[in-house]
Amino acid sequence: MDMGGKRIHLSVEGGCGGTTFGLHCAVNEIQSGGRVLWASPEMPNATRFSQLFASLNIVESSRFHALNLIGAMDRCVDAIVEAERSLPRVGLVVLDDWCAPTGRIEKDNLDAVFDLAKRMKPDTTLLLISKSGTDVTGAEEAYRPRSKSDFEQNGFEIWGLYSNPKKTIHLDISGLVNEGKIEESGFIF
Repeated sequence: MDMGGKRIHLSVEGGCGGTTFGLHCAVNEIQSGGRVLWASPEMPNATRFSQLFASLNIVESSRFHALNLIGAMDRCVDAIVEAERSLPRVGLVVLDDWCAPTGRIEKDNLDAVFDLAKRMKPDTTLLLISKSGTDVTGAEEAYRPRSKSDFEQNGFEIWGLYSNPKKTIHLDISGLVNEGKIEESGFIF
C-alpha cells in the first residue's frame, strides 16, 4: 500500500492490532531503506516487537528511533520535528496512543499534531494511531473515528482498523476495505 508522504489518522477498535499495524509499516519503511521515528507513551510489547523486527538485521534495526511521548504535546512535536530534520531518510513518523483512549481528542493534542503535519517534510508519512470512538447514536458504523472533520479539514486521510465477530481484521483505507489477519510476521491482507 502506498503511504508515501500521506497524513493518516488510523482509528482503531481496541485490541485489534493498531500498534502491530504501525510496527508492520515501520518494518516496511526500514526494508525500503528509510528510517522511522516512533513516538508513544510506552514501547510496544517486546514479544510482538521482536516478532515483527525478526526480518531485519542489526543495521536495519538501528533505523528505528523510539521517542517517549510524555508531557506537553507541543514540546513532543518540537522534538519529533528536530529528529526528522537531523536524521537522514526519515520516511515514517508514527504517533501511537498519542491521545486519551476515550472521549473527545484534546484540542491541545489536535493542534499539536496538525502543527507537526505542517512542519514535517512533505514526503515523510505521518501515521497517527488512536482508539475509535464509541457510537452513541445507534448508527451501524464499523468504526467511529474521533475528530474526523478536524482531521479531514487538515488534509488527513481517515483509515479504520476493526474486526468482525469472526475476528477477521478489516483495514478501511479511505473507504476501500481490505480483509486480513494478524500472524507472527505482521498483517496479511
